[in-house]
Amino acid sequence: DNKSSPTKKRKANDGRATTDGAHDVNTGNTNDGGCFSGQRGDASSGPSPTENNTSQLDRMEQIMMRMEEKLATVESRCEQLEAKCSSLENMLESTSQSTKEQIDSLHLQLDQNCNSLENRLESISQSTKEHIDKTLKYNEMLIRNQNWEYPAPVYTVNELADAGFNDAEAEHIYQTSQLLQTNTEALRRGNFPQSNDITGNGDRGPGISLGIDGIFDDDTVDELSPHWREFAAALKDFKPAFDVLPGDSKTCIAFKGVHLNQELTQLVKDALVNIPFKILSFQHSCYFHGDMSAIAAMIDSNKYLQKLDIYRILEMDRDDITTLCSAIHHHPSLVDVSITGCFSSRLGNEMLRSLLRTDELKLEKLSMPENALLGIGTDINVCTQLADFLSTNPRLKELDLQNNGLDGSDAVMIANALRSNTTLRKLYISANDVRAVGDEALRRALCDETSLNSVADSNHSCSIDAGNELSMGYHSHDENMNDGEINRAEKIYRLLSSRNETSSNVQHFGNIDVKLLPNVLEAVQKYSISLNYRGSHTVEASSIVYEVMRKWDKARIFR
Repeated sequence: DNKSSPTKKRKANDGRATTDGAHDVNTGNTNDGGCFSGQRGDASSGPSPTENNTSQLDRMEQIMMRMEEKLATVESRCEQLEAKCSSLENMLESTSQSTKEQIDSLHLQLDQNCNSLENRLESISQSTKEHIDKTLKYNEMLIRNQNWEYPAPVYTVNELADAGFNDAEAEHIYQTSQLLQTNTEALRRGNFPQSNDITGNGDRGPGISLGIDGIFDDDTVDELSPHWREFAAALKDFKPAFDVLPGDSKTCIAFKGVHLNQELTQLVKDALVNIPFKILSFQHSCYFHGDMSAIAAMIDSNKYLQKLDIYRILEMDRDDITTLCSAIHHHPSLVDVSITGCFSSRLGNEMLRSLLRTDELKLEKLSMPENALLGIGTDINVCTQLADFLSTNPRLKELDLQNNGLDGSDAVMIANALRSNTTLRKLYISANDVRAVGDEALRRALCDETSLNSVADSNHSCSIDAGNELSMGYHSHDENMNDGEINRAEKIYRLLSSRNETSSNVQHFGNIDVKLLPNVLEAVQKYSISLNYRGSHTVEASSIVYEVMRKWDKARIFR
């Protein structure tokens, strides 16, 4: 084929050379016309086969080198791709783990929210069910009593006089029977008979007040027995009415001048069991068979009781004190005790000492006015124990010691205890003979103006009603803010203000380092802001700042 490639011709020539085994040619062939030898001569003038092979090998080496370079480039790119793949795998794994954690966190939060909602729903459901049950029981009580009529006869004064009672006895029986009938009928209708200040101490709330004056013989008490039985039966059936009241209702029952024999005392005690009055009040020589043990039993039977009021029940002896204090100490919810005018001798001291004897007194309010805590001839100084008690920071927030014959030394002991007390909020100590020394000790306990440090270390949580200037100047406490800190700021700023009027502040600073100047200025600003919050009127803060700045010369300040 004349169009064969040069490569194929070279291979054909190479084949011939190998077949002939030599470079000799047939010279006898005349068909070539002498041209063959010329062609042979031309071939001898070009590259030899060896040179061709070398050139090809060179080209092959170059090709191989280029292929190796390309291979190296490919390998490098492969390594880069592997690194990227590894990085992507790590990123994917990290993202996957992070996503998993987020999903797990969301699942956990969702589970918690679901559990919280389930608990709230269960609580609301349970509360609703309880409210419905209580309302049903209250309505059932009303239905039971809708046709009820008061069965005990109420005799007129004339009818009682005809029966042999004198005028006072007849009037007492008539008034008491009417009172018991009114209260009993109200209870049967599901209502509390009273809703005003039943105890006379500002305790407002629904309740029952049985005010009966006079002391009479057993025949008079027996005549009233049917009415007491009706009242006790109605009270015992009245518990559903408590269950439908708001939870913060201060329900109260007050016995004023009531005298009951053994049978009637037991009836009333049984009727009060589990009736959740929050206030029990016994006033004006109230008498129950068994004396204080009957009252203690009423206290013990009411786990909801929060306040006990005993007013002018005289002739309490040491056994009564022991019984009453035991009931107070062991009650789970009683936090307010008021004992007024029950002692005219040294027994008042023993009452207070017995109350304070326990280390776990739960009372937050204790009122013991008019009990002759330091009566003439006594050898027991109860204020020593009271001061030790107050210095331990008990729960007590209010203490009323008015009209008890306290003197100046008693006031000094109480004042010293107040220096370390931060829980008492109100102390009533008027109508006592504390004199000037007691007044001064109490004033210094609240605000010792000897120095700024002594003012800062005074009692800022308590206010004192002593019937004089100590009752003024310090603000009542608001549970929503830190009044102790505000009172402290007010007292310090008032001292700075009073000294500023005579330009005497610098005289009290001593050798204070100039480095403390920023702290002093900051304190002035802080206290002035507190007083502006209170609306108090004092000198301007800038006036005090100017006075303070004069203490240090400019060279020292700006050095």
